[in-house]
This record gives sequence, structure tokens and C-alpha cells, in this order.
Amino acid sequence: MQLFIPAQGPPPELSHWAAAIGGFAPVATFLVVGVAFLAYRQKTKADKRAEWWKRAQWTIDNSLSEDAQKQDVGLTVLQTLGKSGLATKEDSALFEEVSSAVYGEYLDEELDAALAEEAPAGDNDETNGEGGTDANDHDG
Repeated sequence: MQLFIPAQGPPPELSHWAAAIGGFAPVATFLVVGVAFLAYRQKTKADKRAEWWKRAQWTIDNSLSEDAQKQDVGLTVLQTLGKSGLATKEDSALFEEVSSAVYGEYLDEELDAALAEEAPAGDNDETNGEGGTDANDHDG
């Protein structure tokens, strides 16, 4: 009695397909790794943009604050965030508009405060001139 031992490996008619598929496997693996890397980079950038926008919202809120210290910090950070690589052209333009508006309002307030400080001093000089004694008053 003779033992029948089956042939090892694929049947000869499938061997050329197996070789083709085996040659394609490294290319397919490389493509899968490449797509995964691109997805990772996109997700990382999206996460950084989300955190950037949280900082941007905080900065805009502080730059519009009534508190002068918060406003100064907000404007400083606003300028830095506007120059960030994560800021789009639209973001930078928005930050420029907010900065201009806040600086304009800040300068208006500074001018008003300076004028308010000068006005009482000017009124006092006129009052002293009218009601005070003058060198000409002593002659008469």
C-alpha cells in the first residue's frame, strides 16, 4: 500500500496569482501607512487649530474687556496669535480689525482722560485770574 501525500503549496494554476499578490503586499502596506500618516497629520493640525481658537476667543474677550490690564494682555496675545502659523488669512484680518478697533477705543479713552485732566486745570487758572488778586489791582 502506498501513501498519498498531497503537494505542498498552492496548485500550479494559482501560483502566478499568489506571486502577483505577494509582490503587491508591500506596496499596499506602504499606501495604508501613508494614508494613516496623512490622517494623523490632519487630525493633529485640526486639534491645534481648535486649541488656537480657544486662545483666540479668550484673547478677543480680554482685549475687549473694561479692565485695562486684561485689555493690554489681550492685545499683546492677539498680536502674537495673529502671526501664528495656525492663523489663516481671514483670522489675521479679523485680529487686525479687532486690534484696530480696541486700540482706537483705547486711544480715544486716553485722549478723553487727558482732556479731562487738562480741563479742570484750565478752569482753575481762569478762576484764579478773575477772582484772584492781580498786580494791576494793587495799584488802584
